[in-house]
Amino acid sequence: MTIEMSGNVRGWFFERLDAALERHGVPASETTRFYLVELLASFADGDPADFDRPLALQLADAMEADGPEKIRKLRDLGDSALYLLGFFEDHLERRGLSRSYFVAMGGRAYGVARQLAAFSPREAPRQQAYGELAERFEGYVEALDDVRESTVLRTPQDIVRLYEKWKRTKSPRLAERLRSEGVFPALADERTLH
Repeated sequence: MTIEMSGNVRGWFFERLDAALERHGVPASETTRFYLVELLASFADGDPADFDRPLALQLADAMEADGPEKIRKLRDLGDSALYLLGFFEDHLERRGLSRSYFVAMGGRAYGVARQLAAFSPREAPRQQAYGELAERFEGYVEALDDVRESTVLRTPQDIVRLYEKWKRTKSPRLAERLRSEGVFPALADERTLH
């Protein structure tokens, strides 16, 4: 399945995000759902993001900034970490970048943004979304990964990579994704064939 860019991309993302949040049991307020849909739509529209700069440098820049600029830089850092991990985790892993690093950096960025938003009339409406994103960062990554899965055509190589990743992590989430592809993973001590 591919994204039809001429249609209502926000509606398309909302439907898939809503279903993914439900599947993973990740609560999200209406404000947070709207925030995530806007995030997905902006990246789908080709909004430039600072993906080439290491997250640690982005965090250092954000912590040196003041006022609204500080909140914007923290938000951008959180958005980048969330989107990259949700859509490109396999690529990041192949580059030697750990999931826990992105979770820590993104969660921290949103957490500080939430605190600062209380003092900014412009950002105050996003305070709840920043808080939820900070507290449930990994859950939202899983939901974005589900959305990503609905945007790509599966190839045999994708399934093999998914299976290899499951063998390393034994993740129940990955096992469920494999089952949905018709592959039934089993632990080595089980007598079931893979």
